Amino acid sequence: MPGPLRTALLKGAIVLLTTAIFALDAFTSMDSAIAVMYVVVVLATVHVSPRHVLAVTALCLVLTAAAHLITGWFGVLNSSLARCAVSLAAIGISGYLAHAGAQATARLLQREESLRLSRMQLAHVTRVTTLGELAASIAHEVNQPLAAISANGEAALRWLRRQQPDPQEVEHALQRMLDDTCRASEVIRRIRTLAQKTDAAFAPVDLARIVHDCAALLQRELASHGATLVVDIAEGLPPVAGDRVQLQQVLINLLMNGMQAMEPQGGTLRLVVAPRDNGVRIAVSDEGPGIPEDGAGRLFEPFYSTKRDGMGMGLPICRSIVEAHGGRIAAVPGGSGATLEILLPVAREAAA
Repeated sequence: MPGPLRTALLKGAIVLLTTAIFALDAFTSMDSAIAVMYVVVVLATVHVSPRHVLAVTALCLVLTAAAHLITGWFGVLNSSLARCAVSLAAIGISGYLAHAGAQATARLLQREESLRLSRMQLAHVTRVTTLGELAASIAHEVNQPLAAISANGEAALRWLRRQQPDPQEVEHALQRMLDDTCRASEVIRRIRTLAQKTDAAFAPVDLARIVHDCAALLQRELASHGATLVVDIAEGLPPVAGDRVQLQQVLINLLMNGMQAMEPQGGTLRLVVAPRDNGVRIAVSDEGPGIPEDGAGRLFEPFYSTKRDGMGMGLPICRSIVEAHGGRIAAVPGGSGATLEILLPVAREAAA
């Protein structure tokens, strides 16, 4: 049932219940505290409109008092005063507690939202910091196609300035210029994607494409540190529900950590992506010294780092991102080097 329709039906039910309680309390001689039922009205209001809890409580108190006066007017007092007092106390206490609970819930939601925004800002700062570390490699990646465009442009001019211009060679040079323009544009697109500060947009994403983008972005950086990346992506990989930028940030962080762990001798980084149960498993392995025994349990704690100049925020941010995607991340024990494993659930459309 749609949210607005459900809310409208609940409001209608609250009005009908309030009317029925008032009618029973005011115009019947039942020897019971009917007005205590207004507590149900107060509690129902918490779920429909928390801001109006006090107003509804006040209305219920007024209706209870009015019903008592009507009962007394018709000469049916008996013990109605005691019942009225009990009802007023129950309604007042319930209204106060409901209002306090609604305020506490609102404060909690506000703090959770503030925490979410802080995490998002921290993740953005980390992405920008990562781009700063990759500045030299990024400049090289952009400079290569620009240099090729310049060379092909000069070649095209030479072919045009000949006594007998060769249109076919000029066309080939122009086509190569267009290809290099696309290469430069793709590099810039990847950089802009990481640098953008946007809210998380969860949608079915292709992990294979994310992996290829990360590999292309880090290719020169890995090579300059003597690291070789081996990628193994299973065929028929189901899409996962997530934010493309955040998942890319996690993979880049894990690959950069693996590369730095193998310095200065370098080595092989392995990135394996394959289906696992009702999800997708991503494993990043390096040939470094591995994870210290005393640090395995603290690996994802904020400000803990095995690197001398590390801030200790990369892996905690990765964990918060993965958990926000309904997955989990952990270090796999055993073997040489270090292996970090991520398990992500598949998108609902793929699971159906």
